[in-house]
Amino acid sequence: MSLPVISCAEALDRIGSGRRIIASPGCGAPTTLLEAIGSDPDRIQGSHLFSGLLLGDYPFLDAVGEGTIGYGTWHVMPPVRRLVTDGTVDFYPVRGSQVPALLRHLDVDVALVRVAPPDRHGWCNLGPSTSYPLTAIAASKLVVAELDESVPRARGEAAIHVSRIDFAVESTSAMPEYRRAESDAMSKAIAKHIVGLLPDRPILQIGIGSISEAFVDELLDARVGGLRFAGMGVDGIADLHDAGLLDVDGLHPYPPVLAAELMGSRRLMDFAHENPSLGMFGTPIGINAQTLGGLDRFVSVNSALEVDIHGQVSSEVVGGKQISGVGGSVDFVDAAMHSAGGCRVIAMAATNVRDSSSKLVRSLAEGVPVTIPRHAVDCVVTEHGVARLAHASARERLEQLAAVAAPAHRDELLGRSAVA
Repeated sequence: MSLPVISCAEALDRIGSGRRIIASPGCGAPTTLLEAIGSDPDRIQGSHLFSGLLLGDYPFLDAVGEGTIGYGTWHVMPPVRRLVTDGTVDFYPVRGSQVPALLRHLDVDVALVRVAPPDRHGWCNLGPSTSYPLTAIAASKLVVAELDESVPRARGEAAIHVSRIDFAVESTSAMPEYRRAESDAMSKAIAKHIVGLLPDRPILQIGIGSISEAFVDELLDARVGGLRFAGMGVDGIADLHDAGLLDVDGLHPYPPVLAAELMGSRRLMDFAHENPSLGMFGTPIGINAQTLGGLDRFVSVNSALEVDIHGQVSSEVVGGKQISGVGGSVDFVDAAMHSAGGCRVIAMAATNVRDSSSKLVRSLAEGVPVTIPRHAVDCVVTEHGVARLAHASARERLEQLAAVAAPAHRDELLGRSAVA
């Protein structure tokens, strides 16, 4: 079965005006199509575009600001923060597992995806992004593919037959890459503390950022073996595999790396290509507390902007401005809660780089949402140590959290707080 390949201009004309369009996120984003929308938005005037996290520039934002098209997202990256704050861009505070239901609620009718071109049997491949794109394809009346030879052919649920695609355009832009954050002394110290919390042969969920990168590096340096990963894959996982530290021989229903998104460089994409040690799955498996909670020794490691003395976690808002989203953190925390031998870890620097103010606070500011409630955190880790909150009383929580704050802020936390 052949796949019609047309120009971007013709693709936009076929999409037409007044549509509800969903684009794949991250390293799987259809950047050529998004650039075409930004260059010629009048062809789809009155349409509304939706997406999760996008890397790099958002080339369609001028059209959004001018009102030619609308845009909504559940993951706020720097280019859209101002527009979310002023209400130009819609923000949806939903957890990762809720995104498929959100797409159905929004009644999206056009899906834009980046895929490897069809093989001789007519199978394309979504490569690094399967979280909500699988739902988007199933829910949409029109599926437009951006063909890119550099997209890896991943195992799992990533294969998409041409019969599910209406037409395609050739990609003229490089596949987005996530450039890892550089580790520093602080993130390395935090990483060492996290490694000390791990059970034998853990299944790990990590996010992006310098602490997560340092944590993966520390796993390699410490030669921690029997590892499995779920949720997201990063470059360092390929290094762990090559070092023989992944559990490739264990009896599990899923491969050693069970991912819904890959966030990395060419190194990770090459590792993912036709590799039985890595499988890409949709949200119902890859970001699902019930599925992942059924796996033993599941450890969630998530970051935070602030943690108060009760153990409440904020990871979305600073100074009244939305700077991130809920993401899958709550889903993974729930999975770790239900997992036999699981652990829920919040890892962050003790102070803010910009002004050395404490990230451990007596109370979250008014209007700041609680992303993860106090009863859903086992450990808070900073460069100063580990606060163990599981089974701790209110007084013990205060003492534990004050002990991992920066020394200059400990007396303030203890002196200003009282426990009845």
